[in-house]
Formats: sequence, C-alpha cells, structure tokens
Amino acid sequence: MSESQPPPRPPPPPPEDPDLGQPHADAPQSLQVEGILDGRVLDEATLRQAVNELGLCGAGSFRVDISGGRFTVLPVDTQVSAAAFDAAAQTNFLDRLQAVADAAQPSSIETNLRCKLIYADDVAETLFIVRGHNIEPVTRRRPKAAQDVPLLPGAGVKAPGGLSRRELLWLAPVLLIAGLIFAWQSGWMQRVMAARAEAVTTDSGPFGDMLTVELKRSWGNYYATLTRGDGYPDTPDALVARRDASEDLTTRAACELVGNGGELFVQLRQEDGKLLFETRSELRLLLTDTDGSVEVKLPGHMSADHLTLALSSGK
Repeated sequence: MSESQPPPRPPPPPPEDPDLGQPHADAPQSLQVEGILDGRVLDEATLRQAVNELGLCGAGSFRVDISGGRFTVLPVDTQVSAAAFDAAAQTNFLDRLQAVADAAQPSSIETNLRCKLIYADDVAETLFIVRGHNIEPVTRRRPKAAQDVPLLPGAGVKAPGGLSRRELLWLAPVLLIAGLIFAWQSGWMQRVMAARAEAVTTDSGPFGDMLTVELKRSWGNYYATLTRGDGYPDTPDALVARRDASEDLTTRAACELVGNGGELFVQLRQEDGKLLFETRSELRLLLTDTDGSVEVKLPGHMSADHLTLALSSGK
C-alpha cells in the first residue's frame, strides 16, 4: 500500500474557553492521564521519536506498541507527579501529541485519550478528539469537589469525606467489585478476555477460494484482513467462466460481488452459530491492486468461535 504524507496542519484557532491550549499559569496539584491513541503507521522512526518526546512533556512517559502496521500509544503510568506540568508544558504536550498523529497514515487515528488536572479551586477535564488529521482538546472546567483527591501522596488534600486510611482500605475492594461489574456489563471484560485469534476459525463462506481471511487480535479487538485467494478471477474472462460454472445462486452472487468489488458482511459468531458482531466492508480495493488488502475491525469476545464472510446481514 502506498504511503502518503499527511496534509499540513493549519494553525489552531485561539481557544474560547480555558483548556490545555490556555491553562493556568501554575502547575496543577494533581494530574491523571488515561486512554489510548491508535492508528496505522506512516513512518515508524518518526512515530517512535514523537512518542518519546511526548513522554518528556511533564505528563509522564508513554509507550508505543506496533503490530501488523497498526500502532497503539498509551501512558505508562496514569498517575504521575504534576509539578512539571505547567502552562508551557501543557502547550508542548499538545504539540507533541499532534506530532504523534502526523506520524500516522491520514484518517487512521482513533483515540479516547483524556486527562484530568486538579487545581486549588477547580478541575479541568480534557478529552482529546480527532478532527481531520488534527488532535484537538475539548475541556470541561468545573469547581473542585470532595472526590477530587490528588492522586499522589503529599498533595495536602484529605480523602473524600475525611475518611481514614483504614476506611479507605475497606472501601477499595467494594469499588473494585463495582468496577468489575460495570466492566462486564459494558462489554469491556468480554474484550479483555476475548478468545485468541488462533482459536477463532475463519470461513470465506460462499466466496470459497476467491478470498483469503487472516485474523489477528490487538487490544481487545479482532482485525480481519481480506486478500485475493488462489481462485480470484483476475480477468473478465475468468470472472465469466467462474460465474457460469456456479452450481447455485448463492455462489453465483458471490462471484458477481467479487467481480464488482461490492459489499459483503464480516461476521463473528459463537460455536452454536449465534451472531456476536458483524460489520460491512467492500472489496473494491482488490480489483485494482493484486497485492491489496481490506482490513475489518470487530470487537473481541470471549465466546468467539468462528469468523465468516456472508452476502447478507445476519441480524
């Protein structure tokens, strides 16, 4: 796949509300960074350098994991000292975060990266969003509440409600259980405990040897890569011959869909055939590129047994 440089980044407009682009002059009392940023690699060396520089901005270090042409950036520690994260450091953080995005292929960035800055009187909660190829901060500023406890020792703020250390130790398991219940109900546990890709069989369905399917798992998601198979009709004559030799309407329709570069459904199912997830994708890229591939992303699931290609939705 050919790689192109991302479009030049226009200068951001001046922020209307205080955020990481216009922070307090002093450093916050506490800093928390969570979430991930992922995308497809454009230049690995530039990407690794950008992530290294991001970790020098005062918000803690970050790591980058690269697999199958995709990368994931995440904080090494979510709770770090905020002493060095002053106004200049926050501005530098935004610039370095954009440099990470610039090292990715255009339109491939996804992120739920967020940070929480606790000051003496108020709290700034920022979510980083993607607009085009730019990373932009969206900040909600609110008064400081009792639950906004500095995350590191020595911050000089008491625990919420004046709880003692012993009471906090009793409370921690309760919060952990509640968090696990929430994670299970929201589907996060299913993704974390998703079946290994090697244990999930793949079936090209009515497409037979015209298409091949390779499945990988990364960070709770499955990535199915579709490529030309040995039986892919690469000429009009081969397409007509295969279509006319079809023994049933389903096989004939699959052959015509391949020849038109049309849309199919990639479905993740349980052992009993029950549909877990499905997504729609098209094969147009395979028409013009003999070595081309189509990548499809599906959420992981601990009950996943097989992945199949289908002409119609299973819903």
